[in-house]
Amino acid sequence: MTLLVTGATGFLGSHLTELLLARGERPRVLVPADGAGALAEAELEVHTGDICDRASLHEALSGVHCVLHCAARTGPWGPEAEYERTNVRALEALVRTALAAGVRRFVHVSSITVHGNDVRGEADESAPLRAEPNPYSRSKVAGERLLERMIRDEGAPVTIVRPGWIYGPRDTASFARLAGTIEKRRMIMLGSGRNHLPLIYVRDAARGILLASEAGQAVGKSYLLVNDEAVTQRDFVGAIAAELAAPAPTRRIPYELGVALGAVGEAVGRLTRRRQPPPIMRYGIQLLGGENRFDISRARRELGFSPEVGLAEGVRRSVEWYRGAYGAAAATNGHV
Repeated sequence: MTLLVTGATGFLGSHLTELLLARGERPRVLVPADGAGALAEAELEVHTGDICDRASLHEALSGVHCVLHCAARTGPWGPEAEYERTNVRALEALVRTALAAGVRRFVHVSSITVHGNDVRGEADESAPLRAEPNPYSRSKVAGERLLERMIRDEGAPVTIVRPGWIYGPRDTASFARLAGTIEKRRMIMLGSGRNHLPLIYVRDAARGILLASEAGQAVGKSYLLVNDEAVTQRDFVGAIAAELAAPAPTRRIPYELGVALGAVGEAVGRLTRRRQPPPIMRYGIQLLGGENRFDISRARRELGFSPEVGLAEGVRRSVEWYRGAYGAAAATNGHV
């Protein structure tokens, strides 16, 4: 069976590609032309092109049986049009081209953010979709609604997976920044720290995607992929601090104040037409300080999904990577 992975040079996509290689597969990958060099040494069939370009898609999808779609415009700050282009219009083009090419399975990687950044308790796949006031959230919700219509009206063989807060080696956008803040003793806890985080180790997320591609009953359904180990903000931050041999953070601000400050930061950023994300945003505040517990009973029952990497081991591996990737730079110029 020929598998196509999109986003293979990204955080999750690179781990998924490695998992396929470890299983003896020789996956095909679709990457931008400037990303092909990173895959030169791997046993892969590399196709280069724009994910929005139909010609590139036709060539990459020829003879493919299953698509694992990890490519996305991520992060909560940037031009709305870029998110719309990649997370909605390119998604539709990819699915339609895949259907025309005879692809039998399509796994779309969405996000728990489609349920909101703070569910204020526990949720499962039946929770309503709720777009937050940032372009990433809006585009992911729009992408899922598009797929729901294609599944219902056109019989598209699509499965949607919604990973939680993915962390692990190569997580430059989240874990490295958090570890750097803790290591420099700049971390400020949000609220009591007893709120629960929807964490999942990156290798477990990749395994969940593969399971979703193989289960016959998964077509037309969505699945949450999180580690349902009860991990609080205090547990996660404390584990990182301990692994870094840094003191556990003691400074705190009220959670609602943090959310309010994030809203102010975003408003100022829009007024000043800031290109880089503001230093504080609601997205990160709510993810770290909100009460986000998710029930993965459906994934356990129908996919056979069971997270394998717990908090202690996941943090150990992540900090080991962080030290190797950022240790020298952090020591010389404070970069993280």
